[in-house]
Amino acid sequence: MSLQSFKSTFDEILRQNPLPKKHTWKLQRLVNMGYRSNQDWFEVLYRTRASYQCNHRHNWESSWSMISFLVRLDVKQGFGRVRMKRFGQRCNLCKNDDEYHLGVCSPVQVWFTVQRLLLHILLRYYEKRSDCDSIMEQYIIPINEVPQGRSGSGPHQRHCCEACANDRCQEVFNKLTKKK
Repeated sequence: MSLQSFKSTFDEILRQNPLPKKHTWKLQRLVNMGYRSNQDWFEVLYRTRASYQCNHRHNWESSWSMISFLVRLDVKQGFGRVRMKRFGQRCNLCKNDDEYHLGVCSPVQVWFTVQRLLLHILLRYYEKRSDCDSIMEQYIIPINEVPQGRSGSGPHQRHCCEACANDRCQEVFNKLTKKK
């Protein structure tokens, strides 16, 4: 799915279930990873499953398709911004493949990814608690309903992973998602 698929899903969910305080939220492409050093932004790193195809028509699947969301709310302006970076993978079969190919996520994976992003926004900016707040019920996805990624045809190929090259893959994901 393209950035537009994520944007339209994000917009549709917010149209049906606006966030508290009527803030306007926009999902945009993250162009410069330097934003993550800015303290006003917080990061949601999401792992999902995707299918890939290189320019030579080799196909593969990965359960380590990483998406980074940088999120910021300007309360004074009433405007929230989400910047999204989908990390690609190089083809392991092509010699000297220097291009990262973006994976294709199913519409269901896109929907669940956006739902989890909105849950993080609610927890961070609206101080909603998932265990007791009725507003959260529209956004919460029980963890057992999230599609489980099957293994992606072998061990993770770190040398082919753009997220690994940007220090946004397995170890960072595990740190960010570790239960406290």
